[in-house]
Amino acid sequence: MGKNLGEVINNIMEENASERVVILTNHLYITGEIHEFHDKCQNCHECLIALKHAKIANIKDLSKCNEEECDCNSEIFVGYRWFNINVSEIVGFSILTSDDE
Repeated sequence: MGKNLGEVINNIMEENASERVVILTNHLYITGEIHEFHDKCQNCHECLIALKHAKIANIKDLSKCNEEECDCNSEIFVGYRWFNINVSEIVGFSILTSDDE
């Protein structure tokens, strides 16, 4: 059996010495830290990824543009101490390094 997406993301994060990730769904832009669950959870479901310190925004609300300029609408992000996301809803992800922040 192959690795689940949470494990793949964890491995990439370890290789890049990072704890933060950006996850995209069709509608949401999510940042956070993947909760490390290896050997800690016997009932963890492989189709869910648990994030700590998550910030979530609706993608369509992220930018506010007028004819002269566009800005990120960062004040629309909602924070959650814990957030679970269904793996089947993920359309993309990226690991955030210190260069990205």
